[in-house]
Amino acid sequence: MKRFPMKICLIVFSLILITTSAVIAKEKKHIKTSEDQECSECHGAQMQVWQDGKHGLMNVKCIVCHGSTDKNFTPKPDIYKCRGCHEEKVADVKKNLSKGIKTCFICHDHHSLTTKFHAKGGK
Repeated sequence: MKRFPMKICLIVFSLILITTSAVIAKEKKHIKTSEDQECSECHGAQMQVWQDGKHGLMNVKCIVCHGSTDKNFTPKPDIYKCRGCHEEKVADVKKNLSKGIKTCFICHDHHSLTTKFHAKGGK
C-alpha cells in the first residue's frame, strides 16, 4: 500500500476544512425576530455608526445590504449588493482585484464604510 506524504494529507485536510467552513458560514441564519422589531434593538452600536455615515444620512436601511432577517439574510454582504448605486465602482473593483474578492470591506470599514487606507499617492 502506497502512503501519501504528510504534506499532501495536510493540504487536502485544510481544503476540506476551509470548504466546509465556507458552506456553514454561507448558511448562517438570523435569529427569529418579530415584524416590528428594529435592528437597533440588538445592534445599537453598529446602527449608530451606520446612521452617522453617508449611507445612513441617505436613509439606506440595513435590509439593503443584509436582506430580510426571515428570507434572504446575509451577515456579510458581498460586493454585488453595492451595484444598485455603485455599479462603476463594483466593476472597477472586479477588474482590478483578484477574482476571489467579493467584498467592499477589504478597503472599507463595515458600517461606517470609510476607507481604511489610501492607495499610494492618494490623499
